[in-house]
Amino acid sequence: MDLEKIEVKTYGDLAKLPYFKLGEDGKLRINPEAGIPPIIDDHSHLGWSYFFGGVINHLDPERKVWYFYDYSEPQDVLNEKAHPTPAEKKMIEHDIYMILFRCPPIGRAQTVPNMLEEMDLFNVSHICISPIEIPFRSRHARQTFAATAASCPERLLPFAAVHPYTPSYEKRIRDMVAQGARGFKYHPEFQFVAPDSKKAMRIFALCEELGLPVLCHSGFTGAEPGFMKKLAALPRYRVVFETFPKLNFILGHAGLNNVTEALEYAREFPQVYLDLAGQTAGVIKEIIGKADTDRVLYGSDWAFYPMGVTIARTLIATEGKPDVRRKIMRDNAARLFKIND
Repeated sequence: MDLEKIEVKTYGDLAKLPYFKLGEDGKLRINPEAGIPPIIDDHSHLGWSYFFGGVINHLDPERKVWYFYDYSEPQDVLNEKAHPTPAEKKMIEHDIYMILFRCPPIGRAQTVPNMLEEMDLFNVSHICISPIEIPFRSRHARQTFAATAASCPERLLPFAAVHPYTPSYEKRIRDMVAQGARGFKYHPEFQFVAPDSKKAMRIFALCEELGLPVLCHSGFTGAEPGFMKKLAALPRYRVVFETFPKLNFILGHAGLNNVTEALEYAREFPQVYLDLAGQTAGVIKEIIGKADTDRVLYGSDWAFYPMGVTIARTLIATEGKPDVRRKIMRDNAARLFKIND
């Protein structure tokens, strides 16, 4: 069967692929007969709100999940970079501008129960959850750690996060490591701090001391404002990789539209990993063909994407390569984040 010729135009169409099936409840899930190994996801987020925005109940069992990106409308689910659409871009920008004063309704639906349900449907054994911190009165990291500790700490693995301008950054990071942080999340666009800035570099120095892998947002989709693109531009990471040769960096999204540059860094610097979150099946194939597959990681970027979409793209790209598939979807992350079960 030539899987790439199967038309997958909506999320539900993923059931046409042999990896998936529809349950009696009508929900898409992994087909247990497909032999997919238990998956480790290196890249996800719980809903966020800040300042006056109101506290999210991340343990709320009642709210239906709400993704940033809609895959119910016809599109090429496996191969098209259709998101964010203009409407999605407008919604995300509005939430960013208003997030200090209101809790985005979409954030209230990105909860631990919804995440765990999706993990169970798609054979995801562990997931790394990345908070994003703002400079003042920020609570996303604190809420993320509290939610994981109160629910399923053996499967939900929080990353540490502070804003680079935080005066008490060192104590806060050390405290989060003591609470079980498996990595550190840095987002140059949402935090408005470039990777080659002095404030970011001092964070990386501490992460190197602590042996804490750093997941960095990298590159851009093309829908961002110009000043945000400049903050996450790949050339700004060169001095970082040169300065911290012993610190493992994960280029989130493998550079998005800047895959060529991300691949060059991964070939040049042995401490650089590539995360596949948001990439299409064709681009993932290209990455697998050119990168060291011991340093490529599966990531969903839930709840921007439904897990089924990112898993399907990775499975299509690794079809016929079971050893590569297992490395990307489990073994590399297990080694990097010290997951033993």
